[in-house]
Amino acid sequence: MDVESVAAELRGLLPSQFTAARDEYVAKARKAGDRQLAARIAALRKPTLAAWTAGLLARSRPKEAQRLLALGEALRAAHRTLDPG
Repeated sequence: MDVESVAAELRGLLPSQFTAARDEYVAKARKAGDRQLAARIAALRKPTLAAWTAGLLARSRPKEAQRLLALGEALRAAHRTLDPG
């Protein structure tokens, strides 16, 4: 068990499941005697609903997520240059 794999698993859960699952991993790390890992896992914060939704989109539909990011950048560039086209 490492913090990266735990974080990846936690990001795949519903936000309402995050805290209980994180706390279970903290307890497992402590039971295994790895206080440093337990502290790193405990420091993981539940994502906001917007961040969770964005992550879900990025994991489940990466091409669409990339297109959405490109659209956002194009809109920001148009706004910066005041180019209505």
